[in-house]
Amino acid sequence: MADDVVIDSEILAARILQAKAAPALDITALPTAEARRLANAAAMIFNDGAPFVARVEDFMVPTAGGDLQLRLYQPESARGCGAVLYIHGGGWFACNVDTHDRMMRVIADTAGVSVVGVDFRLSPEHPFPAAFDDCRAAWAWLQEHAAEQGIDPARVAVAGDSAGANLALALSVHLRDTGQFMPVGGALLYGCFAPGLDTDTMRRFGQGGYGLTAARMGWYWDNYLGPATADPPVLATPLHADLTGLPPQFLGIAEADTVSDDSRLLLARLEAARVPAEFVVWRGATHGFLQMTRDVALARTAVEETARALARWTA
Repeated sequence: MADDVVIDSEILAARILQAKAAPALDITALPTAEARRLANAAAMIFNDGAPFVARVEDFMVPTAGGDLQLRLYQPESARGCGAVLYIHGGGWFACNVDTHDRMMRVIADTAGVSVVGVDFRLSPEHPFPAAFDDCRAAWAWLQEHAAEQGIDPARVAVAGDSAGANLALALSVHLRDTGQFMPVGGALLYGCFAPGLDTDTMRRFGQGGYGLTAARMGWYWDNYLGPATADPPVLATPLHADLTGLPPQFLGIAEADTVSDDSRLLLARLEAARVPAEFVVWRGATHGFLQMTRDVALARTAVEETARALARWTA
């Protein structure tokens, strides 16, 4: 491990619990179904004891790719306020609205706004643009049905962690380029924004010991890009997109994370494009820690900090 980084003790304990729930096998060498089952099992163990939310309702949205599940979390006080479209992480390969249930409840409860989670299609069975198309469909549904769900459609932000942050940024770029109503802001949490980056954090933290390795991140990218790997489109790699005219962004990263420098590179590009951006480093944290709010005080602090940023745009 890097000598100058001290990992939060509660995160280390939480990772031991995850290893007991899902053996630390190399998921890149397993059949897809088994690898996804293990990844989801590790993500699910911290969900109990989540905050009460007055209304939790699933919607099935017909799309060209099949029915898309959306889950609405709505505190009683949130009716008439804005909302957050939340896009989960998991390397575009794993996780769903169930694995991120507690995280979305904490955001809804802390921000006092509705949260809509997107259960997008996963790779490698559904490579780009399937997940992105599902996020576009979710945004369109939310804009069309916001009023009937007690949501102000003019105050909707987008947020996501890891692969979800990639999709959230790409969605904002697409909405700007197509002249549609854009989110009022974006929260991008330890996102991965382009493949093949030779960065300091990729070298320092990507060899093992911090959870997400460089090899597994490359595997996620290959699964997601599929046939487009050799020449990935900009909406799959939004670090390389034109960022001018985007709404304000909140960027939060874990200190000891293979993809932390993705967000630092993105911050520089946002600043060059004159997009307002807030940047936070959560010291002692590793990739994926935001789902550990049950056991890790730092995770609670980080999610609450994110929720407050979202509330400024939506509440």
